[in-house]
Amino acid sequence: MAGNGTHRGWWWGLALTTPMAAAYALTVVAMARPGGSFVLFLVIVPAWFLSGLMWLVLLFYRDYRRSRWALVPPLAGVLTLALVGFGIPMKLAFLVSEPALARYARSLPEDERWASVQERVGLFSINGVRRWNGVTHLRVADAGGMLEECGFAYLPGGDARVLDVSSAERLSGGWYAVCLDFD
Repeated sequence: MAGNGTHRGWWWGLALTTPMAAAYALTVVAMARPGGSFVLFLVIVPAWFLSGLMWLVLLFYRDYRRSRWALVPPLAGVLTLALVGFGIPMKLAFLVSEPALARYARSLPEDERWASVQERVGLFSINGVRRWNGVTHLRVADAGGMLEECGFAYLPGGDARVLDVSSAERLSGGWYAVCLDFD
């Protein structure tokens, strides 16, 4: 297949490896949100299963099995899982969006109540905001699980213990990725 020199074999291999690349890309996109994305997770699990199945199908072709290209899908999968495990997609998305998030947080009025919004701030869709006693909480749309809301909290010079959240991970300065579990 891969070593026969025809374009047909190359296109067939590309068609079989496309689900793998899609699964890896969807995983990175889903994990770019604080707490991940449950909705995308429902797509990612079957995509990874299909990817593994397609890789096994490719291994039935002797030329592919003997090729170094047979190592690319599992190595790319391991790299993807390592990036997700270290939280790199979310940290990079936050790093790119931090200036816009900071401007947005400063523009909010001081108030005690949650306000529903639909704003695009940097790479994130914000669907809820709350600002009180100098703390700003931004809820990210489609972040977290079924019984979990996740987003960002900004505490300039503050301590994360004042937040009423289940988890808080320091990102930079006074910024935290936060999640609130409802179970």
